Amino acid sequence: MVSMLAVAVLLLGVAAWGEPAQLWLEWSRDALAGGEWWRLLTGHLVHLDLAHAALNVAALLLLWYLFGAVFTPRALAAVLLAGLLAIDAMLWWLGDVDQYRGLSGLLHVFAAAAVVRRIIERCEPTAWAIAIFGLGKILLENLAGAMPFMRGADAVVTDVHLAGVIAGMAAGLLVGLQRR
Repeated sequence: MVSMLAVAVLLLGVAAWGEPAQLWLEWSRDALAGGEWWRLLTGHLVHLDLAHAALNVAALLLLWYLFGAVFTPRALAAVLLAGLLAIDAMLWWLGDVDQYRGLSGLLHVFAAAAVVRRIIERCEPTAWAIAIFGLGKILLENLAGAMPFMRGADAVVTDVHLAGVIAGMAAGLLVGLQRR
């Protein structure tokens, strides 16, 4: 839990740092093309504003409360790294997005991977309910656009959330295969 609190403080701190830092750290197609590779990681740590960061931090802490024990620290790092690479690749090669800020893609990776593991290992009814809700949410976003509170970020939000769920489901399955 201490590590998640440290991540929460980092996310809120970067958001409080302000727009100049956010512009320097966001995922930016032009900046990446210019060799600013750190943005592949830092784009997931910056947010549109402090409210966006707080919303992602709340989601992170809730997911950690629900699923923090699903993975070993090493397995969780592998799941998140795979998700980060999948989201970055999707943004670069498949998306038509120029900038991205936020942790929500990685939150979707973590949630999807954890739910898959819980369904496979324990066949938990709660995990099935979360899976059905999550897939319904992704379907709704892709049919109707991002949730109203996302302020016009339709394309990037729906693309990143979908990529996160797909990467998370695959990572959840692969972690299970690795255990066997």
